[in-house]
Amino acid sequence: MIDLNFDELTERIKYLRENKKNDEKIIDMREISISDMDLSGMDLSKIDFSWSDFVNVKFIETNFEDSVLGNTMCKGIDFSGSNFRGANLENGDFRNSNLSNTNCDETVFTGALLEGANLENLIYTDKTIHFKMSCPETGYFFGYKKCFNDRLVKLLIPKDAKRCSGTTNACRCDKAKTVSITNLDGTGFYREATSFVDGEFSYRLGEYSYADEFNDDRWLESTHGIHFWMSKEEALAYM
Repeated sequence: MIDLNFDELTERIKYLRENKKNDEKIIDMREISISDMDLSGMDLSKIDFSWSDFVNVKFIETNFEDSVLGNTMCKGIDFSGSNFRGANLENGDFRNSNLSNTNCDETVFTGALLEGANLENLIYTDKTIHFKMSCPETGYFFGYKKCFNDRLVKLLIPKDAKRCSGTTNACRCDKAKTVSITNLDGTGFYREATSFVDGEFSYRLGEYSYADEFNDDRWLESTHGIHFWMSKEEALAYM
């Protein structure tokens, strides 16, 4: 990882832009480390910042359109009012960062960490990926999970169940009814299945299961609740 001061950063961006080949849509600024600087209002569009570290940097009203901040460390950074349209934030660490009033149309949030982030007035659309919940916010629906001994459990999540998901397709709820237990190819049928995570927790055919607790913070994926997927394929691919 390369440490850059303000002059080195701006000069490198200028040089790469001026010497960009015609077929290059984005310039390479991967694996850099910048700290203790104010880059507010700058045009940082179409730049790949993957696997970089930002420490005590201000990005207020900064343009990140079509940029990549995948796997970047951005904890506690002020991005308020910035433009992330078309940007890829996949697996980036934005915990406790300020993303208020940002434009996130067509932004990819898949796997991004948003715990404690300020998301007030964040603008997102149907083209924003993995910001809206993956499970229905109202009504009943079915979910799936894989348990010990290659057993596939189909769950009915009722209308009154609490439910949430973060920036992946993994979902949680506070209660669910087991409506079927089969082997992975659907040819065998069972009356009970044991959870991978808690060997004392079993799903029994026709019965409701209840989480010991349910954390309402949707951005905390590894926390209390009954974990499930929205499709059989995703459940079977897990672990």
